[in-house]
Amino acid sequence: MKEEAKRFLARLEELKGRKAWAPARAALRRSLAFEPGTYPPAIGVVEPLLPKEEGWTREAHYLVAALYALKDGAHQEGRTLAQALRERARDSASVERRFLTLLDADRDQIAFRLRQNVALVEGSLDFARLLEDLLAWFSPDRQVQARWAREFYRIGEKEEEVKA
Repeated sequence: MKEEAKRFLARLEELKGRKAWAPARAALRRSLAFEPGTYPPAIGVVEPLLPKEEGWTREAHYLVAALYALKDGAHQEGRTLAQALRERARDSASVERRFLTLLDADRDQIAFRLRQNVALVEGSLDFARLLEDLLAWFSPDRQVQARWAREFYRIGEKEEEVKA
């Protein structure tokens, strides 16, 4: 799963380096108003980058591509969404509430909740890690949500310790 996420991100990075990025970025950003994988202009952008998967795996790829476009391709390996939101939460109690709502999101809510939270982040994110986490989001053990909560509440700890 980790290699798949890195390959997908590499394809997005390659797209970002081409002239086609501006219209692709616009289509992907606009796709956030629709269910992942249902906005026709985004389909032409994302389908060539996708593995041959269906269901949530396909939707997660569409969602990450759209969020990548929302942040204009600002990728930073190692900076998870929970860490970025923790930095932002220092100034706002509402960030914590939105983050906790995201952790409890089901399949019908996840795209909307993620978009809300990513929009709050200043700077870049690790989009490969985000994709990995989304692919495991609906696991019954909820390990992803537990790890995100631990990362969010580790206020004052060094980033190296959070990655462990």
